[in-house]
Amino acid sequence: MARATHDAGGAILTATGIAKSFGGVHALRGVDLTLRPQSVLAIAGENGAGKSTLIKTLTGVYQPDEGSIVIDGAEQSLTPARARELGVAAVAQELSVLDHQSVADNIFLGREPRGRFGLTDRQRRDGLAQELLTRLGLGISPQTMVRDLTLAEKQMVEIAKAMSTSPRILILDEPTSGLREGDVETLLKLIRQLRDAGTSLVLVTHRMSEMFEVSDAIMVLKDGKHVGTRPTADTTEAEIVKLMVGRELAAVYPPKASDQAAETILTVSGLSVPGTMVHDISLTIPKGKLVALAGLAGHGQNDLLEGLAGLRPARGSLTLDGHEFSAFRSVAAGIRHGIVLIPEDRKSQGLVLPMTIGQNISLPTVFRRAKAGWISRTAEKEVATKAISAMAIRPADPGKIAGQLSGGNQQKIVIGKWLVADPRVILCADPTRGIDVGTKQEIYGLLRKLTNDGIGVLMLSTDLTEIVGLADVVHVMAEGRIVRTLTGSQITEETITGAAFQGVEESIQEESA
Repeated sequence: MARATHDAGGAILTATGIAKSFGGVHALRGVDLTLRPQSVLAIAGENGAGKSTLIKTLTGVYQPDEGSIVIDGAEQSLTPARARELGVAAVAQELSVLDHQSVADNIFLGREPRGRFGLTDRQRRDGLAQELLTRLGLGISPQTMVRDLTLAEKQMVEIAKAMSTSPRILILDEPTSGLREGDVETLLKLIRQLRDAGTSLVLVTHRMSEMFEVSDAIMVLKDGKHVGTRPTADTTEAEIVKLMVGRELAAVYPPKASDQAAETILTVSGLSVPGTMVHDISLTIPKGKLVALAGLAGHGQNDLLEGLAGLRPARGSLTLDGHEFSAFRSVAAGIRHGIVLIPEDRKSQGLVLPMTIGQNISLPTVFRRAKAGWISRTAEKEVATKAISAMAIRPADPGKIAGQLSGGNQQKIVIGKWLVADPRVILCADPTRGIDVGTKQEIYGLLRKLTNDGIGVLMLSTDLTEIVGLADVVHVMAEGRIVRTLTGSQITEETITGAAFQGVEESIQEESA
């Protein structure tokens, strides 16, 4: 089915003059939105532009201070329950799954199919859950406990929850954040299928390629204002970026390192991570080079980073700045040796959300500012202020609660707190996950500066174009081992993908031999 044009037919949902303030801070200012039947409207904007506030207003979580929302031609006063009645469902960027419940429990929580005597019909529930999981291309059992899933799998369970209500309007807030390439393609295919089957979708994503691949129109927010909506077919990435940030981004990625040989910061020899597929990994991180891990989803890349950091006890040997020692058995050991991890999930793994910016930044090195068990608040504030300035965190207030900041500024805190620890090697798991294009460029520049300053960087990214744009060396992994190492002009999307698939095939052949 052909895509809907932006001005075709009557709107299924319109929002007019939407305004919302919090304590004098204007999150939305007179925003207009039009969603056409059987279409995908992408919403673009930097972190803090008002995207999440708009989504919560459209789903009844927030009541607008001004403006109106019309669905199917009738003005609505929305609550979450009323939105569901009207067929509006949303998938939030932040996970809300319950780790200690099964996948099926999570999908149908509060809406369990009932059998005799009003009891949950578990067989029917699990069957319905399996249908949804199969549709999503997710090869897990409905009885699997959510705590045993990867971040990407948890994200797909969130999407399955929304789909279980058969929504007419589906709002997706960063649905591919944290997903690997294969999972992303599965989800984008699902979005196209839902649209063609009659669902209208609102998609919030920071990945330009996704917007242009599946959307019919792109709406841009900046500082809480609607600055323009463009038919996707009639615009370009450059135009959308300029609307978002108010300027042209001449070069998204900083210049790469030269091809000259460099001394080695870290050498990894024969590293294995028990309980995972990672085995017999050997690699080096040269000075001045940004090194990346790539490969298909679930082939041990994140397990390798966690093993190197001591989050998972590992076996093997490491040589750092000429000093050899055994692989770490704890995170504390990694930190003592100057190897730190920026985790893939900043909310649950990287931050203590109820604590302040200053407390989060100070936390990994708090022992340096403590005497006889007492923390020097003056020293803590001084360290935090320097990190806030260096990372351009907004607001620049050490006393601000971390959980109240945008995703981009939260990620800056996660990075900043480890820079305070004076690391020798930084391990990054998806450092730009769920971040706008302007903030991404800042982090790209920071990572390049770190390598130029002699700090080792080993990065995993779910965005293949990011790896190609940033990395000087790429280690492609398959079945828990490095199957190919690429440098210079070898680093292309085609080469990386081909090496990953070839590595899987070779592993299958070895197992069957």
